Amino acid sequence: MGLFKRINLALSRRIHWRLPNALTEPLFPEYERLIWQYTSGLENGVIVDVGAGYLLPDSLKCERSPDVTLIGMDILPSSLEKNTDIDAAVIADACKPWPFEDNSIDVVFSRSVMEHLYDNETFVSEMHRTLKPGGICIHVLPGKHAPFSILNRLLPNKVTKMLVEWAFPERKGELGFVAYYHHCSPPALQRLFERNGFSIEYERLRYYQSAYYVSVFPVFLLSAGYDWLMWKLGTIRLASQILIVAKKPVITENQPERVE
Repeated sequence: MGLFKRINLALSRRIHWRLPNALTEPLFPEYERLIWQYTSGLENGVIVDVGAGYLLPDSLKCERSPDVTLIGMDILPSSLEKNTDIDAAVIADACKPWPFEDNSIDVVFSRSVMEHLYDNETFVSEMHRTLKPGGICIHVLPGKHAPFSILNRLLPNKVTKMLVEWAFPERKGELGFVAYYHHCSPPALQRLFERNGFSIEYERLRYYQSAYYVSVFPVFLLSAGYDWLMWKLGTIRLASQILIVAKKPVITENQPERVE
């Protein structure tokens, strides 16, 4: 690591550790907790990790019922080959009809996937079709109006990939994919799920996205000030990250089923 980068990282970290924990606290631990909450009680059924790659949530690496099947679904065969914790691998495009029967899945989850999908309408519609009544989906994703998301869309993808791999060399191959951010703002995301028949069970927003700039301290400092202000103002549309849990309602005898 070059001297320039080490100095900038050290300065950025000094500021980072002085920011309120309520601002900087990541959403991923709660994402893990929610997956555990909705899957630990399953005695049988099917769980689908969309965009599985080789990274399985730690909450699913522990022992689970032998009658619960954990499926990894990804468009890249090379990614699924690295995931040794799943029970089955399905190579499929999440923006096209899913290779699962109606009402056959208990839980669907994804981490930093929805911003990369070119058709989130189909993605959410297929989740609704394949989830059982009462089934749950859990997603964590960046907000489309955060500065880093806007920059990601403005820059050529080759440049974006080069920058993130320089800033985070330990995550080479995990970042820098083409991002579309369709419906990836809190209000648009809620509307997307609700018009496809889901009820929103839980949502949490995060405003801190300055970690992307830790290698360039002046940019990090400006970004941290912006994040703090947006957090204090509670500007929902400008949230940098979204954690959402949605449920497919149970159909009662007097309640008509949604017409596709």
